[in-house]
Amino acid sequence: MNKKYTAFFTGYNMTVNGNFAYGIVNGYETNATAVMLDNVAPLRMHVSFYATDEQKRNIEAAIRNLALKYFIMQFTPYGLALGFNDMTINRLLKRLPSVLDSIYAILSENGALKSEYCPVCGKVLEEITLKKCNVEGYTITIDNDCVETINKVINEENQDFYEAPNNYLKGFVGALIGGLAGAAVSVALFLAGFVSSLSAIISVVLGAFLYEKFHGKPNKGMIAIVAATTIVLLGLSVFVTYVVDAGIAAAEYGLDMTAFEAFEFCMQDAEYSGAFYLDLGLVLVFSAIGIGWEIYALAKRIKRKTTI
Repeated sequence: MNKKYTAFFTGYNMTVNGNFAYGIVNGYETNATAVMLDNVAPLRMHVSFYATDEQKRNIEAAIRNLALKYFIMQFTPYGLALGFNDMTINRLLKRLPSVLDSIYAILSENGALKSEYCPVCGKVLEEITLKKCNVEGYTITIDNDCVETINKVINEENQDFYEAPNNYLKGFVGALIGGLAGAAVSVALFLAGFVSSLSAIISVVLGAFLYEKFHGKPNKGMIAIVAATTIVLLGLSVFVTYVVDAGIAAAEYGLDMTAFEAFEFCMQDAEYSGAFYLDLGLVLVFSAIGIGWEIYALAKRIKRKTTI
């Protein structure tokens, strides 16, 4: 966490540890973290509390009525997740105290229970029956009985997932369709004189989506199959483009040879073969960039929950 965020949250008597800040603010257990590469909500906070469904609806309506700019919110099983942004950090931190005061006031006015209560069940927390849990980096204090129930559900869901069939073949069909779509985009861009990672991103995103739609299990196998399919098909897209182009050129010159024969003939020319390998290399490099980025996103999305 940078110095500006550190100074800000220290001013709220929160303890800063690495990229996380933790403390009790206005009576509510509060966490904060900075995700600098996130252009939507680089500053994220979580306020822990227990509230009924009706209270949550009232809280959401009241916060929405604040009409906050560069702001997102979402209820969690433990309270409320908040996301903030602005043109600069200084502008954000200048208006943030007023924003937080309004949000904490809304929570209190609508009966959201403070840090003395379990955010899951609403029971009073006692020293011998509470546990400070790490939930996605946030420190959240929960009653031991609730922790056991949550962990039991997580273990059962994970067990069901691991025992489910992988359906690699069905998933591959979806990955193949996504790969073909990416290859089509690659050919279109290539003919227009562009080499871009866009086709790889389309291929991976669509391939992963269809992989699951075709009942493939979203695990590391999915990532490997989608990535490999994308690389192969995008590489083939360059090869097919050159073969077709060579066949068209042969026909224009009245040569009696197939497209593959024309391609083999053209590859004997150093300049032609150099252009082919350069284009193939560029496509594979840009594809690797797009695939790498999407694999990172996929890996985060399919990561299984761990016990708290």
